Amino acid sequence: MPTSESRTEWAQLFGALASEPRLRIIELIARGTVPCREILDRLGLSQPAISYHLSKLERAGIISKERIGGRNCYRLRPALEELFRFLLKEDVEWNTR
Repeated sequence: MPTSESRTEWAQLFGALASEPRLRIIELIARGTVPCREILDRLGLSQPAISYHLSKLERAGIISKERIGGRNCYRLRPALEELFRFLLKEDVEWNTR
């Protein structure tokens, strides 16, 4: 039986995913580590908006940030990589039916 703490973590995770821009960010980084600049360029949102969405995903434990060559780069948390890749693959298959 889930604990109150684990239900809170699940709620935070699903709450962070309940946003189209954040789902687009996950689509980008599901393929590997991505610099913040690339996320900014690909999504076409303002820098403050991207920072807000990245922060929400990071606080929910979905992504992690690392510095590579002076740039902030983001990647999926390893425990979630396979899950998101599976979901993205299923989405493609579902939409081609």
